[in-house]
Amino acid sequence: MLRIDIPKRNYLLYLVLPHPVKIALLTPASRTMLDRVNREANEQSFSGEAATQYDARHRYDEAEQHDYPARHLIERWGQTPFGRALDVGAGSGYFTTIIARRAESVVAVEPVKDLQEVLRRRCATERIDNIDVVGESAADALAGMPISSFDSAFVIQSLHHFHRRPEVLAALGRVVRPGGRLFLVEPHHNLRRAVRLFRAYMRTYRSPSFWTNALNWSTHDFLTRREIGNLCRHGGFADIRLSTYWVPFARRIVPDSRRRFLVERSIGHVPGVRHFAAILAAEARRTDRAIS
Repeated sequence: MLRIDIPKRNYLLYLVLPHPVKIALLTPASRTMLDRVNREANEQSFSGEAATQYDARHRYDEAEQHDYPARHLIERWGQTPFGRALDVGAGSGYFTTIIARRAESVVAVEPVKDLQEVLRRRCATERIDNIDVVGESAADALAGMPISSFDSAFVIQSLHHFHRRPEVLAALGRVVRPGGRLFLVEPHHNLRRAVRLFRAYMRTYRSPSFWTNALNWSTHDFLTRREIGNLCRHGGFADIRLSTYWVPFARRIVPDSRRRFLVERSIGHVPGVRHFAAILAAEARRTDRAIS
């Protein structure tokens, strides 16, 4: 039987396969190992100078590397106030403070200590006092939260770092009240992504010195449209509306980000366009269905 074994074999498959498939192919020992690998990789990647330079590395407010389309989406979603909001994987708080200006209160979950400090300093600088920072992993933090305690939940560019996604979405379904809203923005795993990963493998990743390092197996898996839909339904969310952004060549044709946002939102349902777009966004509403 074909299996993926960290850090021993089938690294190419681990790179290019959609997340649910690769997780199903992992050996039991590898699944257990991923908890430690992801924790150590996050601490190594986002501590110290990496935390203070987080925004610069992601080029926020510079070249729209991560700013677009999340900022425009939050502004649009926030036309209906967010109420008691939850931000899972808050990072430096760049988007958390945007959410907070449209919310009654925000609980920001971020496990990396240095990023927590960056987030708190941002709140002080921007004079925002309705954000409570929780320094735990998503699974641990959500497990301790009361049922139906939030009106809205956000996962902005962070779910692709999680390997226990069904558990996280089930937990979100437990803490978001019936009628509450879920908002996701994530990079898209499509054919373009798989080809880029294959090229990177041929250039660099196939070297044994790279793939035998367990930290290089840390989760960084973009999401497919089907996976997002399945995860939302698993968490008890319905009325799922998917939209796509970063359509190839759109930035050259429509340089202004606000105009491009409207254009991409309108053409993103076209099959050929939506498959090749680099960013997926989803909004969904919590049903009355109980989460076991």
